[in-house]
Amino acid sequence: MNDRIWPRLGAACGTLYVALVFAPSLVGGDTAGRIELVGILFFIPFLAYLWSVLREVEGDSGWLSATVFGSGLVDLTIKLGSAAPSVAADQLQEGTTLDTALHDMNSASFILSMLPLSVLTAAFAVVTLKTQVLPRWLGWTAAITAGALLANGMALEAEFGPAFLLFLLWTVATSVVLLRRMRSGARRSQEAEPAATH
Repeated sequence: MNDRIWPRLGAACGTLYVALVFAPSLVGGDTAGRIELVGILFFIPFLAYLWSVLREVEGDSGWLSATVFGSGLVDLTIKLGSAAPSVAADQLQEGTTLDTALHDMNSASFILSMLPLSVLTAAFAVVTLKTQVLPRWLGWTAAITAGALLANGMALEAEFGPAFLLFLLWTVATSVVLLRRMRSGARRSQEAEPAATH
């Protein structure tokens, strides 16, 4: 029983990540930023579980699954690093040169973070389409998302990132697929056990 809980938790962390990243738009205030930071932390176990699923099918010598994990960590590093200028800007008078510069740094970091995410989704797409460890439609969705993230990430002066919304949708879809995959696997093993006893 416990062996099944941990993989499910890892898969579910993808949905929790998206939910908590969206939550600040509903809450507002200082609490919003803290909720978003907690949400970002949930992306780490989701990444680790996704890497384990891809590595299992790709094999020990496979490097694309490691690319998925590594790219996700680079994205998290940029996101967490961008929080510092934002916190510092909140202590300044609004509209000053330094306040504007710090907020611009935060916005630029958000756009730049889409570049490692484009590598993550591209590597995921290749492994998924090649091995069919997960549904092909999820692999094609990842490939489309990778292109959108790359284009959005190269627009360095942009303030809005529609491709990131696409990435969040892909993350939820992947999280749900992983959870359903585990349920179907558990069901097959339960059906096989009575047959093995006869």
